[in-house]
Amino acid sequence: MGNGGRRYEWIKYAALFVLAVAAFGVAAIALMGPRGVDEAGPVPSTTLAATATATASAAPTLPAPTPTATATAPQPGIELPAEPVLLVMGDSYTAGVGADQPDQGWANLVAGQLGYPTNIDGVSGTGFAWGGGEQDQLAGEYEVRLQEIAANPAFVPNVLILQGGQNDSQIANTEEVTAATAQTIEAARRFWPGVQVVVLGPSAPQPLAEELRGVNSAVRAGAAAAGAPFIDALESGWFTAANSPGFDADGAHPNSAGHAYMADKFLEAWATLVQ
Repeated sequence: MGNGGRRYEWIKYAALFVLAVAAFGVAAIALMGPRGVDEAGPVPSTTLAATATATASAAPTLPAPTPTATATAPQPGIELPAEPVLLVMGDSYTAGVGADQPDQGWANLVAGQLGYPTNIDGVSGTGFAWGGGEQDQLAGEYEVRLQEIAANPAFVPNVLILQGGQNDSQIANTEEVTAATAQTIEAARRFWPGVQVVVLGPSAPQPLAEELRGVNSAVRAGAAAAGAPFIDALESGWFTAANSPGFDADGAHPNSAGHAYMADKFLEAWATLVQ
């Protein structure tokens, strides 16, 4: 074959090679066609950021958990008036029963230490819900007596200490005691707007103190419901198995030393409440 034939063969093979390359390219393009939704490639970071922001904005805002009240919640205090006028109301403890002389009772000793004009109203056998007498028939509940005192405009207290609960242990339904405690505090605030109220819970020498835990919790709950500070003599262990023999007058009341001890413990607690 001459040079012209060989040149023709070279051109023919070259053309075939070009066609083959072109065909391969078309096939490759077909194989690399558009992806479906599930085959989408990486999304630019700016798009991801925008999507995350939008998702976060659209997400519902959940309410913060409500704190649960515990025994360690801060104790409310009292705002001591510039010129305090004090009323102490309670049961036989406030009346000074067990002391050698009535004026040696804890309430008289506290009044003397504080130095405020003071009225002391202690009636044996009474309480927040128990009115006195074997059948609760004497109508000496604290709220009733507060109302009687409020009827006399000559004496207007602005600080009130409510002591008691021992006699309320005769009431089987502790919720009744809780309600009566809160109601008594609110009544005092109606009678004397702005009056500062402190509750001193039940206390007694051992072993009687151990029998008062249920009523102590009830009185404490009532004070808390009314937002009044509660001095917890029982849970604070004022009377213990060790010191009770020296402070016990008759198994139910403190003697003169016991009343003096109660006054000291009360004043310690009082100092933490006064603002």
